[in-house]
Amino acid sequence: MEEEIKKAIDSVVTKNARYADLRLEKGYATVIDLRDDVLREMSYSIDQGMGIRVLYNNSWGFCSSNEISIPKLRDSFEDAFKISKALSESSKKTETITLADTKPVNDYYKLKPKINPDDVSIEAKKKIVKDVYKAAKAHSTLIKSVSISYFDGYEEKIYANSDGSYIVTETPAVFMRVHAVAKKGDLLQEGRESIGAVAGFEVIEGANPELLGVKAADKAVRLLDAELPPGGELPVIMDNKLSGVFMHEALGHAAEADHVLCGESILEGRVGDVIAYKGLTVADDPTIENSHGYYKYDDEGARSKRTELIKDGVLVSYLHTRETAGRLDAMPTPNARAADYSEVPLVRMSNTVIEEGDWDFKDMRADIQFGIYAKGMRGGQVDTVRGEFQFSAEEAFMIENGALTKRLKNVSLSGRTLDVLKNIDAIGNDKMQGTIGFCGKDGQEVPVSEYAPHMRVQKILVGGLQ
Repeated sequence: MEEEIKKAIDSVVTKNARYADLRLEKGYATVIDLRDDVLREMSYSIDQGMGIRVLYNNSWGFCSSNEISIPKLRDSFEDAFKISKALSESSKKTETITLADTKPVNDYYKLKPKINPDDVSIEAKKKIVKDVYKAAKAHSTLIKSVSISYFDGYEEKIYANSDGSYIVTETPAVFMRVHAVAKKGDLLQEGRESIGAVAGFEVIEGANPELLGVKAADKAVRLLDAELPPGGELPVIMDNKLSGVFMHEALGHAAEADHVLCGESILEGRVGDVIAYKGLTVADDPTIENSHGYYKYDDEGARSKRTELIKDGVLVSYLHTRETAGRLDAMPTPNARAADYSEVPLVRMSNTVIEEGDWDFKDMRADIQFGIYAKGMRGGQVDTVRGEFQFSAEEAFMIENGALTKRLKNVSLSGRTLDVLKNIDAIGNDKMQGTIGFCGKDGQEVPVSEYAPHMRVQKILVGGLQ
């Protein structure tokens, strides 16, 4: 197959295509979806396909197919070439597309799990999901609804390009999320917990999945008796989950270079500027093993590496594909990611990392007379153009004279990203893995996670959602 792929790439290069690449993917997945003890889905699926890009002059052509055969391979490259050429001839665009230089790579990488998910029976997986459900329901009579989503899979990818790269990777992945709803009278509250990694079934077994259900249920029940927060600008301490997601959403998306090039980022033209508290260092790092955002190579064949976005308060880099790096005359970063073979790679984050400071959590809150300790993220929205955000914490506590007092619910935090980055005045010494989930952009979702310590902000606008 390798020789046929190289021949297909050469067939368009000899017609004056400037660049061409291929992503060929084969994989299988198990999905179990349980809601209120009813199996809404239990499936095992096999999927395969290829996505092909061709650059002619300054126009891209893209073609995908779920058929993998030598004739289809040749036809798909020809179709992508015809699309790129037709777009080039009809386009009035004068901007030159420049791809940042990268060295060609030839590699075969196989991540061997301790327990291959395919070696675990569907009945065993169903039993684990059922046991998690029972543990969550048994936690309290106030738990009225429990939903559990389980996924595992294994994927083989072949990446090849006209620069001479040919990379084969094989990786497993697992993920499970529990959503519990508690009810008292007319009041409803929810709790969520999740685990996931680019790794084997050992991640599920090692996490004590029943405890995951208990934690989600306990969170929902605790919030039933919580109070609404006070309103106004207050000092806020974010826990590791909230601070990680805040950096992912408010900073990470604004640092994606395609947003910068489109004039949709508050960080445009700010590389080299002090934009944050001098003790803040933030990085994107897909090299963290057993993480949900791990990968060895991105979807342009770039070897994964850590990329610092903010170093000691200074914006030092954006996240790039080869095209965005070329257009901005910047060093490329390994952040081209596509949801699957049928999608075009975009600039995407992986694992967002906030480096530790030297503050203990107790000392961090000691001089706060009246403030908020906010934990987790329940949802929100970010405007990268105006640099504004609005988040809802999963739960929170009042801080009064340095002590945690009343439990709070429905806490809303809003403000301007650059203001908050400057108003950070303490970073904790307790970095740990935070939220595990999926990040959406332009209709594509990719797995991500965060690693962060506690973080204190001098003031954020706080409100309560009824």
